[in-house]
Amino acid sequence: MAALDACNRCFGRGAVVPAAAGFAPARKWSTKFEMRSPRYTTRLDEIPVVAA
Repeated sequence: MAALDACNRCFGRGAVVPAAAGFAPARKWSTKFEMRSPRYTTRLDEIPVVAA
């Protein structure tokens, strides 16, 4: 907290805030779910197996 207070004194009130301060409602962007990579690229148990 001391570091946060020092930064805010130097750069102005509210320049540095804790992450839990509530930025989510202020965001103007959102995740585009259709642009996500398929789950099988990140889940080892879902990797396609080719039978030889």
